[in-house]
Amino acid sequence: MKKNTYIFTLISMILLVSCEKHQILYDTDPIGDKAEFQLHYFEPITSDASNYIDSVFVNDKLYSSVLGSGQLVPYNGVPGGATGRFFAVEAGNVNFKFWRRGSVVYDRSVTLTKGKQNVFVHSITKDPIVIENGYPYTDIKSPHGNSASWNTDSIATVAFYNFLYEDANTPYPGKIQYQYEDGRTKEWKNVGRAAAFGESSGRQQILIVKSVFNSSGYVVVNYRMVDENGEVLRLMASSGGMVNYSDWWTGYIGRAYMHIFGGIRTATPVASIRQWTSL
Repeated sequence: MKKNTYIFTLISMILLVSCEKHQILYDTDPIGDKAEFQLHYFEPITSDASNYIDSVFVNDKLYSSVLGSGQLVPYNGVPGGATGRFFAVEAGNVNFKFWRRGSVVYDRSVTLTKGKQNVFVHSITKDPIVIENGYPYTDIKSPHGNSASWNTDSIATVAFYNFLYEDANTPYPGKIQYQYEDGRTKEWKNVGRAAAFGESSGRQQILIVKSVFNSSGYVVVNYRMVDENGEVLRLMASSGGMVNYSDWWTGYIGRAYMHIFGGIRTATPVASIRQWTSL
């Protein structure tokens, strides 16, 4: 009898311990009213190792580095997908310092607000340009009506950002209209509004007509840019000479893309679109 009582007591203690609540904590901070940002480096220079930004300090705190979340490479941005989509900092006046090969090469401040935004550094001697991200993208222009009426084959979105230089020291003086070829009608359609230097077209839906039914869904999307005269924008080609600029990208259903136009229109480094996946 004593033996059975002992066993019963032991089982009860085990059950009591197993029923205790254990709080699992993660090494994170709540976002709350903080400013969230993605940082892009679009100075019109060659993208080689000598021009990489080795460390990025935000308000004198290390946010990105060659030993951490990665170098900041010309015509690219941080944070990368492996470390999270956005950095966070207290809203208000925010200082950015770039270190390259042991020296501070950029030390500028800008005001960031609550919510998501994209910060563009296009010159080492000028303040950053801040463009609101627009997340959660609930008011997106659609070619066929309200966003609530989207079909399942047509929910990718794209926003165009103009950081094109006319020459090594001069931003492109006009506005640029980004266009894509409709996957159904084959017509060229505008993406949002024409954008001057340092501006965005605004985010718009791109029709994705997938060719393979049992797949995640993707399609080749042709695009081009039109100047203020309605002519296809002419750029320096990599092989030399000026050409009408057009290209293509692969659009996947459900993705939100940024197409950032950088480089120099009339010389090298040759201008092109850099694609950044926001979501």
